Amino acid sequence: MSGRGLASVLGCAVAAVGAFVVLDHFGGRDHFADLPGGADVRMVGRFTPAQIDRLAALPEAVAVECDDTLYDVGIATGRMTLRQATVLTALRSPGLQRSALVQGRNPNGDGELLAVDGQGLRLGERVTLTRGSHGLAGTVVGVAARPSGQVDAVALLPAGAVARLEAAPCAELAVQLRRPSAATAFQRSAKGVLGGSLDVTYDESLRGHV
Repeated sequence: MSGRGLASVLGCAVAAVGAFVVLDHFGGRDHFADLPGGADVRMVGRFTPAQIDRLAALPEAVAVECDDTLYDVGIATGRMTLRQATVLTALRSPGLQRSALVQGRNPNGDGELLAVDGQGLRLGERVTLTRGSHGLAGTVVGVAARPSGQVDAVALLPAGAVARLEAAPCAELAVQLRRPSAATAFQRSAKGVLGGSLDVTYDESLRGHV
């Protein structure tokens, strides 16, 4: 397992401390936890862009987005350097966002990012991000409040920029359902898209619906 993949699994495990775990109807495991943001479901695995698009098209889903967390990211500006920063995916769907915009605007492309309020980056600042042998440059176009579930995060990047830094398939998905009663139908449909057993965490509000 890659370092990031392990980190994603550990991050999900931390979010699910004290969670109740059962075997689901389809051979995987159901976790229940207080999920960050407005996500109803989080899925851990290896997801291609085509699979994400197919999941997002399911009638049970309002939104499905890659929501990876990157650790040990180097961040440099003209005035400061951070060597082991945590970076989150800047989610587009309002119902999935775990951090409110407090200044500026949301990113429109992979060369733009959000700074987390109070973590050192400034609006309008040019930033270079590196992770291993991968890197990219961007501009801070907005400032976000500290995100739920990862209050130590320094920045939020569009999914395309996260993928460039990670150079690996998406490892974690955030899902917003149309209604709680759609949870089991989504689980069944997701298995049809992804195949195999699924490692899924449901929000506590879905107990009794899965």
